[in-house]
Amino acid sequence: MKISGFTFARNAVKLQYPIVESIRSILPIVDEFVIAVGEGEDDTAGLIRGIGSPKIRIIDSQWNPNLRSGGYVLAQQTNVALLNCTGEWAIYLQADEAIHERDHARLVELMTQYREDDRIEGMLLQRISFFGDYDTVLDVHPFRNDLACRVVKPHRFVLSRGDAAGFTVHPKYKERGHRIRVVDTGLDVFHYCDVRPPAVSAAFQAEKNKLWTDEAQPADYYQKLPREFLARFRGNHPAPMRERIAAYDQPLDLASPKWRTTLTARERQQRWRSKLIDLFGYAGASGRSSRKVVASHRTARQHPDIG
Repeated sequence: MKISGFTFARNAVKLQYPIVESIRSILPIVDEFVIAVGEGEDDTAGLIRGIGSPKIRIIDSQWNPNLRSGGYVLAQQTNVALLNCTGEWAIYLQADEAIHERDHARLVELMTQYREDDRIEGMLLQRISFFGDYDTVLDVHPFRNDLACRVVKPHRFVLSRGDAAGFTVHPKYKERGHRIRVVDTGLDVFHYCDVRPPAVSAAFQAEKNKLWTDEAQPADYYQKLPREFLARFRGNHPAPMRERIAAYDQPLDLASPKWRTTLTARERQQRWRSKLIDLFGYAGASGRSSRKVVASHRTARQHPDIG
């Protein structure tokens, strides 16, 4: 069984993406790793080549400067890498995501189990999204109980959609597709969403604004979100991340009085949506999910290391 890994990247050095650690987190279980590297302001390609693995294949790509809304260029770049994968399965990690080595064997076991199952086109992992430091996680919709499709069968006409948050299936690449049919693995993907020094975080936010919206965000982590949206992470991280984590010296204080307490209208909606999801799950809260869960190996909705 051949397994691919794939992603895209641009300005990974400038914006301090843990792209090297991300790739290393799954190199032991993939036969190739395909990465679309966009032209940017630093030597991201050189950073990737420095990993020194013959499994890595870099594809030079161009980002369409006219795609400045909805994050659609991210799905486009994801598909550049995906369509170059040659494996029966392909593991997708964005440049700030990693998979724990404790889950490698189980993930391969599940890929083997569903290899010939034509009902299954992808697999879900639960994203744990870190904010401000490596001990603090986002614990509000859309980050709480966030199940993300991160393993797909590339030969089943799977395509990244929207802002690269998920996938749909387009048989023979016809315009109209269908929801991807997935297995919930019960495993994790670590999402280092915004863990950077404040100055780099501001540059990161400015880069995101070019792809989504021009809304300004505070530079201070204590003012970006209300304290009630955060929780403590009590588990351990993937091994490739540990050197980076040890070098990070700007931890957040969850007991600090500096945290913002007033919620915006949008944040109040997020709070209520989180409560609905806790009660009914995503499909029950929205009436429809972006994927169809055919089978599940998850034993609990809440993550035991978050609280």
